[in-house]
Amino acid sequence: MKHYPKTTNKQGPNITSFMGQKPDIKILKIGMASREYNVHHDFTKHLEKIFQIFDTKKCDAILFSLWSIFARQDYFPKEQLEGLNHVKLVMLETFRDCDLDNINHAYYRDPKTNKWEQYDYSQKFGSLSKMKESDLYSFVGSEIPQRIFGNSISLLCGETNIVKYSKEKKKIIDIFKLNAAIPDYVQIILNPIHDRMTRFEMKLKRQFLSENNRWVISVWNKGKKDKNGTIKNVKKPAWTVFYNGKEIEVKQLKHDLGPEIVLGIVNTRCK
Repeated sequence: MKHYPKTTNKQGPNITSFMGQKPDIKILKIGMASREYNVHHDFTKHLEKIFQIFDTKKCDAILFSLWSIFARQDYFPKEQLEGLNHVKLVMLETFRDCDLDNINHAYYRDPKTNKWEQYDYSQKFGSLSKMKESDLYSFVGSEIPQRIFGNSISLLCGETNIVKYSKEKKKIIDIFKLNAAIPDYVQIILNPIHDRMTRFEMKLKRQFLSENNRWVISVWNKGKKDKNGTIKNVKKPAWTVFYNGKEIEVKQLKHDLGPEIVLGIVNTRCK
């Protein structure tokens, strides 16, 4: 049985950690890829085929659930991108046994050179429990601009917790002004996740972030166990999609990779 590290708040020296030139690409049609991680430790076995499936469907972006590829010296996902005709942005995470070593990668085809480039960054927190308010304001002011990739932005896993549920007001509130920091031309929030988040307010937060004609696309892995070691998978696909405050149903894509690999496509038709 493979071990997956617990997600942690990443604080301290890893405040600004970016490598490469960030993408500036418009995307419209996004492929989502999820897996049951007790069966598939990562996406390596099916990665090239998944690329081909979404490229054939004329997707221009692919969003993988996190813990995507186990990091090793002799394997480079970027090498499998050559030959794709339509996909121009791929977002995935490489991981090791220690969660602090996780790196998120945005692979993108540079429209000027037509070559595949790589932009690396990392998750800054999962919950707000150990975060200082000054760090959260800094995240919005300094980190968010580095996550804007054209008409999309990347929020990793529990970073969406920066908008909070108010028990008193019984609604989501944006204390740290995240929405104000996201320009109007950013129409898509790409929110890859490690495990399914079960608290009721998580859907409310995604719904809130999708208001004013914005898409919020979240995808996670199946296989999470409860405190008794029981796997609590649900029949629904491992994703949610919201647009303008409403949840959008996205059906599973038929393929021959087995039932533990789940694929779907979101066609935003952004202007």
